[in-house]
Amino acid sequence: MSDLRPSLSPRDYVDPAVYELENERILRASWLPVCRVDQIPDTGDRHAVTLLGQPIVAMRTGEGDVRVFANVCPHRGSELVDDGPGHGTTLICPYHRWAFRLDGTFIGAPLSTGADLDGVCLPVVRHSVWEGFVLVNLSGDAPDPAPRLAGLTEQIGPWRWSELVTVATASFESSWNWKVMVENWIECYHHLGTHRDTLEPFQPAQTTTILPNGGDPWVAMTVQGIGGLEGDPAGWLPGVTVERARDLVVWAAFPLLLAGSISRYAFWLRLIPTDATHHRVTWHLLTHPERLTQFTDDVIAHDMEIIAAVHAEDMASCARVQAGLSSGRLQKFRLTALEAPIADFQRWIAGRLGR
Repeated sequence: MSDLRPSLSPRDYVDPAVYELENERILRASWLPVCRVDQIPDTGDRHAVTLLGQPIVAMRTGEGDVRVFANVCPHRGSELVDDGPGHGTTLICPYHRWAFRLDGTFIGAPLSTGADLDGVCLPVVRHSVWEGFVLVNLSGDAPDPAPRLAGLTEQIGPWRWSELVTVATASFESSWNWKVMVENWIECYHHLGTHRDTLEPFQPAQTTTILPNGGDPWVAMTVQGIGGLEGDPAGWLPGVTVERARDLVVWAAFPLLLAGSISRYAFWLRLIPTDATHHRVTWHLLTHPERLTQFTDDVIAHDMEIIAAVHAEDMASCARVQAGLSSGRLQKFRLTALEAPIADFQRWIAGRLGR
């Protein structure tokens, strides 16, 4: 049996000092998701996000490359573009009209006589593309993510993640510690309680299989759905086999990339912590380009309604957990075999904190 000893204490989910240490040693030092490459498909497309207080923007350059820059004008520090998607042949600061090319180089500035313009450009933010995700490392010195995620790449291979495209998004504000959200995601034991009327009848917790990660910074599991839940094979994502079609696959790449899939579509969550007890979650619904015609407005609305309903159940449970952790009445955690991924996650967190 896996080592189920918890490595964190309830205090680690409420103490602002612990969050600041996590911010420095874990969040800024790790690979974090910004968007997917399909969200910036064409030259001039961009996606901006404020990540751990850092305004950044992912761009598609004229050469077709993906580049990531600080979304900060080197003149006086104004943010260049608003968070979210956008498009343009240049980036022009709204404050004083300093202009930059898509590759971050400086074009010029009006009425700038006397200014020191030597070396002016947009600061580069280190990034990597893995399975279609644009990941950034704010510290700039994290090892390449691909080798340590190789086992996860193999496990999620049938769903061809690198080819999937986004069809809808929805954001939710959360008033609990970011680790509570991650731990809720990486165990399906709570199907029995939180989702007893929605998921448990169709994807029972007892059918969970936890996949071996070899000690690498990811976890994954499958939950076998009841017969018929997989739907018509004509609607399956290309690559999904009969043997995998009934599986709900849930996975996470530490610390903040949460994702999963069923036969017909995939989904991922971008978490952006803001302090010890708050973060924003953005859900993304994905499909394969060969299945796009099946995702009509009505189908998308229906699927997102289901996602929102299930997430609302998770939000209620996470809020209860945070209230209990904040009460001071819980001294330690106790984990079951179905929560082995939480033990893995906590060991990883503790190790990065130097414990």
